[in-house]
Amino acid sequence: MKRFSVYLLVFLALFLFLQPTGARGQDGGDAGDDDGPTIDIGEPGGGDSDGGMSDEEKEKIRKKNSGLAQPGQPGGADEEPKIKAPKVKASLQERINKAIKAGVKWLKKRQGKDGSWGPVRANSVYGKPKVRGDFIRDPTGPTSFSIYTLAKCDVKKSDRTIKKGLAWLRSRAIKTFDVLGKAGPKDEKTHAQLSGPYALTTYESASIVLMIDAVYQHHRKLLGRQTKRRLYSDNPLSPPKRGRIPKDDWRWMHDRIVHLTVGRTIKSGGRGRRGGGGSNRITGTQNKGGGWRYGQANGDQDLSSTQFVLLGLRAASQAGYPIKKVAPHAYEWAANFCKKAQNPGSGAFSYQVGQQWSAGMDACGVGSLLICREQMLLQGDTPPAWIDEAIKKGMAHLDKVFDVNYNKGYHEGASNLYYYLYSVERIGDLSGRKEFGGKDWYVRGAEFLLAHQDPDGKWTDPSSFAPRDVLGTCFALLFLKRATPPVITRRGD
Repeated sequence: MKRFSVYLLVFLALFLFLQPTGARGQDGGDAGDDDGPTIDIGEPGGGDSDGGMSDEEKEKIRKKNSGLAQPGQPGGADEEPKIKAPKVKASLQERINKAIKAGVKWLKKRQGKDGSWGPVRANSVYGKPKVRGDFIRDPTGPTSFSIYTLAKCDVKKSDRTIKKGLAWLRSRAIKTFDVLGKAGPKDEKTHAQLSGPYALTTYESASIVLMIDAVYQHHRKLLGRQTKRRLYSDNPLSPPKRGRIPKDDWRWMHDRIVHLTVGRTIKSGGRGRRGGGGSNRITGTQNKGGGWRYGQANGDQDLSSTQFVLLGLRAASQAGYPIKKVAPHAYEWAANFCKKAQNPGSGAFSYQVGQQWSAGMDACGVGSLLICREQMLLQGDTPPAWIDEAIKKGMAHLDKVFDVNYNKGYHEGASNLYYYLYSVERIGDLSGRKEFGGKDWYVRGAEFLLAHQDPDGKWTDPSSFAPRDVLGTCFALLFLKRATPPVITRRGD
């Protein structure tokens, strides 16, 4: 009996020692009720204590945490940082958990009876700002982005809200096949052009890709290149054997990726035929200059659309989709456009080449370059020699202008503030940065969002397109949840 007790104690000690450390904050597991996530808040009393460090020691840590994370470097893509930023206080994490749960609950209630979250509405036409009125844009965008957000907040695919939203989107998938030019008749209730087929924007296609990946994959970290690529598909039309995405949704994602990159040829008699013999060549939406805009490639491109597409391609790659086989130069070309959108002297980025800079575009530009570099490395390609310096310059400029309360630069003030914070989250988690301008970006951003959440759980961004409450809530939840998984290198199976 005494020997058994000794064995039992040894077993319990080994069991406790070998347990993986629980994810803190936004990295909580899939557990949770239907209204949102349950997140581990860590040990009571944990927080921003500096352990009695001197100012010099704290400054060294600040500089370390503010460094550029790269594969192969301490704190980089394939190694845990040796010096970590102070953890979020337990009391703040409890408030964040409560805010996320309330936001998820509101977003689910906001869903329409048909399963959608409504189209984007604007008072002008793309490219024609003087044409005023009530116009519908991106009719599927808010729905796919809302489902993406809910999935990132641990709402399961079996949840009624997710299933209903997916059913609505699938009902539009046939009608929203590709960019074919003219759209068909308008829906009498929404006045959206939904048949003919309708030309999806890049935002819609990228949101659908992000959504499909999030609903089925539930990534905590982005897996790096493996020596045995068992998780990856060599056929863009078929999901990997160990993948979780159903075949029909995989094909749906494939359609969107082809639309975003290389385009396709539709033979006479096939889906999308406009009449007559022969075949139609449908160009992809990536411009020759490397960037993306709202629709079919026409030489016009902007940094916001570009990063959104890159996020979608990155998610698809993580799901096992062979981006390089379908669009071998997508990341290389995109990086070249981002370089043109950056001021070579200051390092600042602008929405379009030659325009004024903004802090939000700094985050978009650096985030885009981080994705391009990361994905090129994972594909076995060599990133351009200039890319590291461009990232460092962009980081340095954002360090100077970062302010959680204002999107500084063009349209300085509260304009696109929630989108700006979401962009900061992406660049912070992609790069491993803990601070901007010597400030903990997550803690300060979280405090700002907690202070601006409505009593019913939503966030409203008055500067965005309608539905302002849906988009504001999605951006806020994605920030609080830290929805952009960092990259790790995982060797072997």
